[in-house]
Amino acid sequence: MSSRKRSESRKVDERLRDLQQDVLVAVASGAPLPSVMALLCKRAETLAKDAVCSIIRVDAAGCLRPLAGPSLPQEYTDKIDGVAIGPMIGSCGSAAFLGEPVEVTNVKTDPRWRDYKDAALALGLKACWSSPIKSHDGRVVGTFAFYFKTARRASKLEKRIVESCTHVCSLAIEHWEAHDHIRKLAFTDPLTGLGNRAYLAEAFPEILARAKERQEPVAVLFVDIDGFRMLNEAQGHKNGDLLLRSVADRIRKLAKSQDAIARLGSDEFLIVCAGRKHRAEIEAVAIELSAALAGRHALESGLEVKAVASIGIACYPENGDDLQSLLGHADTALRRVKASGRADYAFYTAHMDAEKLAQRALERDVSTAAMTGQLSVVYQPQADAATGAIQGFEALLRWQHPIHGFVSPMIFIPAAEACGAIEDIGAFVLREALAQAAKWPRHLRVAVNASSAQIICPSFAKLVEDALAATGVDPRRLEIEVTESLFIYETDAALATLRRLKEIGVSVAIDDFGTGYSSLSTLRSFPFDRIKIDRSFVFDMVTNGDAAAIVTSILGLGRALGRPVVAEGVETEEQLEQLRSQGCSHVQGYLIGKPLPIESYADLVAPKTKRRAASATKRAGALKGSAAAGPAVA
Repeated sequence: MSSRKRSESRKVDERLRDLQQDVLVAVASGAPLPSVMALLCKRAETLAKDAVCSIIRVDAAGCLRPLAGPSLPQEYTDKIDGVAIGPMIGSCGSAAFLGEPVEVTNVKTDPRWRDYKDAALALGLKACWSSPIKSHDGRVVGTFAFYFKTARRASKLEKRIVESCTHVCSLAIEHWEAHDHIRKLAFTDPLTGLGNRAYLAEAFPEILARAKERQEPVAVLFVDIDGFRMLNEAQGHKNGDLLLRSVADRIRKLAKSQDAIARLGSDEFLIVCAGRKHRAEIEAVAIELSAALAGRHALESGLEVKAVASIGIACYPENGDDLQSLLGHADTALRRVKASGRADYAFYTAHMDAEKLAQRALERDVSTAAMTGQLSVVYQPQADAATGAIQGFEALLRWQHPIHGFVSPMIFIPAAEACGAIEDIGAFVLREALAQAAKWPRHLRVAVNASSAQIICPSFAKLVEDALAATGVDPRRLEIEVTESLFIYETDAALATLRRLKEIGVSVAIDDFGTGYSSLSTLRSFPFDRIKIDRSFVFDMVTNGDAAAIVTSILGLGRALGRPVVAEGVETEEQLEQLRSQGCSHVQGYLIGKPLPIESYADLVAPKTKRRAASATKRAGALKGSAAAGPAVA
């Protein structure tokens, strides 16, 4: 080799070392991978003056993802974005597939370019030499290509440039992969694969900026899965996780590419909807989402559950212009939905803030109500429909707030469930009712309501057993009342608790029958001892044919199953007579007696020697005349 050629070779080596150094500095500085690869292409093209450089990444699915080609038009590189590698996919797709260089000296005639030659030839590109970029473990992570405007092979100099560039490309791509993996760990919920709070914090400003530029709204949908805690406790965390993944998949399918989705924690999800121009479009998303999540979800061992979602919605610009404000307002709207007691969606309004503060105060106060002596138990008699003889009492909880006075159970029971105080409150009612029943004549029974949260709790049956033992009450005198909402997830834990109660000797009644989501399937799931007709049907049965038909159907169902039926909310003689004529076995309501402190029924519950001579039937008649307007709240 002549001294001139040696000098030129040294200069090339120096320039290649400078190129590598500059690229590595850019990588170490945290420059985006496409920017680094564009720099590399431009510098390589200054060394190989007749070449057009292109760098393509191969993703985990084996598809081509163009990184840089500064001398190529965007529409050209777009044509191959997402194309799967293969032995006949041009020079780059073939090199990536084979893991070795592919040199095509004539794009027009080479069969590997059959589907891509027109685009290349239109740019005057007649030959292409592509080399695979390999990671340290031998994986093909990309390709480095030189296009030529004449049908020819690569020169020795060009091959030296490619050899040097593929090495530095490998380092840059591997560094990006490692950084991208760390980024995914930091910004992704590991259970569902959705984003997390950190992801939202990064993605939201860009979404908002785009919305401001286009003068479009942005909606934040806060989604909560009702009853998830009960399912998780009853069916185990594995099934709970399966449900969350199923929910995440359905949300993902409904979202658009411009939306951001995240799991915020437990059963809470957030969807940031962009690109919807009108409120009606946002509302349509909420409706579609509710319907999609409400379907059956397959879990372990053939178990299927029905998820029910509540959704709170806040919108930019009317409800705020930052993520925290919108998230807080969406949470407020979500709480409003959950307080209503039914799955639904709601848009945030300003007056909800006052309701939110009031709800938090209510939850705080109810959590200490039992300890501060604010709770008490009243008793409403249940009578034989035919004779009027009192056969027992239902124990009903009352709360006398020191400031607000009487608070309806319809208000404070959901608050107690929300703040986790319901189990302690339920235990208070059970012990108090059994302590009273221990003093009554042995033919009188006592019924106690139990919330879903209590029944799901594995220790509830033991609580009942211990309370019976402590008071000496015969288990056959106790009846536990549950509602159909307990079975929304068909929980094995609930059924196990109810079966254990039956083993102890306690009877179980289904309360408010006819108002649940699937009354007949509920009866099939467990052999209840009694059925209680909801007061709403009894209230309308005399004047409303539909209500009367429902009552008739439930009474017929009770006879067919051999189960006694209790009609709640009986207030008039007409109602009582109609129920008697259809064979209703037991009645409860203001016509029989109000919910009152047990002292008001001293003549019924006192020991026999101290009881008044008046019969139970006369007592029922006397109480009829004192009925106040409106039914009692159970």
